[in-house]
Amino acid sequence: MSSNVFLVPYDSETFERTVLSEVDLSDYPDRPDELSGSESARFWGVEAGSSTETYFEKMDEGDLLLFYHEDEYVGTGRVGTTFTDTDEWASTTFWDDEPATLIYTVEDFTATSVPKAAVNTVFDYSDGYNPSGLIRVADNRVDNTLEAIELAVKQYT
Repeated sequence: MSSNVFLVPYDSETFERTVLSEVDLSDYPDRPDELSGSESARFWGVEAGSSTETYFEKMDEGDLLLFYHEDEYVGTGRVGTTFTDTDEWASTTFWDDEPATLIYTVEDFTATSVPKAAVNTVFDYSDGYNPSGLIRVADNRVDNTLEAIELAVKQYT
């Protein structure tokens, strides 16, 4: 059973290419084996060896993802498959050679528009709290089910 909540940053148009828009994988016969059974997918990633690798290693299928940019949460989703992209396929094909090789697929993505302060309230962070990079919300800050948190964020929109 999934129980983690991850706050996921983005700051580039690469997010639009692989999360906001679903990628038609039939156009990419060289895609990683982990994506070979899918016709389309949304995916995102982090750099191996970075401080965020620890959080990536804690991701389980079904965990909640809250995507943020500047002062706004722009989407929710669930972790699907996680894998190491040893050939750097995603990086070279979609992300302008950004060194992200720890990949996770994003299931059930929904676009939102929620002020960061509102999400901070859900997790008892200060209004001005600004996550730095990918983080896992500590267990003691997750007072509701993932479904309830996701619903609260979606209803705010």
